[in-house]
Amino acid sequence: MAYPVNIPVIPKDPSADLDYGFDLSPSATQLIKPWLAVGEQVTNLVVTADDGISVLNSSINANSNGVPASLLVAWLSGGTLGATYNVHFEFTTNQGRTDTRSMQIVCQQR
Repeated sequence: MAYPVNIPVIPKDPSADLDYGFDLSPSATQLIKPWLAVGEQVTNLVVTADDGISVLNSSINANSNGVPASLLVAWLSGGTLGATYNVHFEFTTNQGRTDTRSMQIVCQQR
């Protein structure tokens, strides 16, 4: 079954260092269909971004409902006013599944 792909477009001030992420848990309320099965957890995460914006660090966390290893987070820094950057979250689960979630960061004065 195919699901529509909605790549989020998120504003970011070029001077801000902020966290951005995806909630993959079965209980997530988001534009992207929840991806993890009940009991499944993310075990590995690699975040990459276009040149011009920096990934300061990334982590795999429990979501706000306490679902372990379901929230993918990256701290982003920099960017040029008016530019758009692609950020990719590549991950693997404890059940051996791999996938990528992407977002676009649009730098604007905030």
